Amino acid sequence: MSLLLLLAPLALGGGAAALTAASAAAAAAGLFGSKAALGVAAEANLQHLNHLKDLYAKSKNGTLPSFETIFCDTDLLKKTLTEHGLQVTEVSVNQLYCQIGTVKIDYSRQVEGGVFWAAVSGIQNADEFFAELQSFESEYRQNVQTDTYNTLIEKLQNSNMNIESETVLENNTILLTINVF
Repeated sequence: MSLLLLLAPLALGGGAAALTAASAAAAAAGLFGSKAALGVAAEANLQHLNHLKDLYAKSKNGTLPSFETIFCDTDLLKKTLTEHGLQVTEVSVNQLYCQIGTVKIDYSRQVEGGVFWAAVSGIQNADEFFAELQSFESEYRQNVQTDTYNTLIEKLQNSNMNIESETVLENNTILLTINVF
């Protein structure tokens, strides 16, 4: 018997990420095409970013109300921010702090394993900030995908399954066909 598995560069969390996860799960289950599912996920992420831009535009003091992010994993968030050249201060497993020029970002969550919220202040160039935010989210998704892939490969080595084929699609989704013995 063979199984098909899609590993898309998506992150699980709340808000827009929940729709992303549901879309990816539906695609993996074959409920509708993977391109359609990933299109829905991309649209949800774009809507989330546009919503944040609207909130910022309505503020008068260069701040943004705290908002839910797609980030759930402290280590992957720290890795992502560090890969962007930021110095990250880990206050606890539930709180990270970094600064991009004049912009201060405090990532925090109530419980370990929950979704991080971001408190942002000091935005002087909104376009640059939102481009960086989008870049963080994109790279975080890629890091989640890589971590998931590596964990899966490691677990397959110790099971009665192996990879029959592996294809990387144009949108960086990895399509695996797994043989079950």
